[in-house]
Amino acid sequence: MSSLFDDVSRIVASPVSRRKMLGLVGGAVGGAVLASLGLGKTVAAFGGGNTAKCPQGQTACGSKCCTSSQVCSDGMCCNKGMTNCGGICCPPGQVNCNGKCCSGVCCNKVCCATGQVCSNNKCCNKGQTNCNGTCCSGPCCNNKCCAAGQTCCGGKCCGAGQACCNNVCCGPGQVACGKTCCSGPCCNGICCTQNQMCCKNKCVDKTVSNKGKC
Repeated sequence: MSSLFDDVSRIVASPVSRRKMLGLVGGAVGGAVLASLGLGKTVAAFGGGNTAKCPQGQTACGSKCCTSSQVCSDGMCCNKGMTNCGGICCPPGQVNCNGKCCSGVCCNKVCCATGQVCSNNKCCNKGQTNCNGTCCSGPCCNNKCCAAGQTCCGGKCCGAGQACCNNVCCGPGQVACGKTCCSGPCCNGICCTQNQMCCKNKCVDKTVSNKGKC
């Protein structure tokens, strides 16, 4: 009973929450009862309560003893201000990333730098995407990284100011004619000049037309 009284006294004096304290006290009392029945080792084997017998000034934490500069966090002794994060002690706001404390995002077992995001299992800066292993500021086009301001058109990167017409990159005012961009009208798959018009599927000069009519 004196051992039980010592255990309860240490638990009450330890810096834990009221809920945690009640659970630990209940575990200690239950462990003492089972120990009197010869089942104490069985309880310890299955992790029931704190099993460590700690020196004065230390706190039991499962099977370990925490010093005065440590706290018990989910069965693990961590320095004050840190918590058990998947088996390692980390400061608040950090995560366990492949066995290391990470203040950013854990991406495919790699800790991204602060401000980075995880894009398809790769750390990239905000606004970028992983394009076939490259962090891309523009669109990813056919597994190729387009520059910022470009657009993807038919598997190709269109330059800034160009427009995608029928999967062809055309300049301002141009139209797609097959696989060619025309400054004039497209006539039966042929590019007419700006001074021509399409008349009966043929390019005809506007000067010989009848007031713009065929």
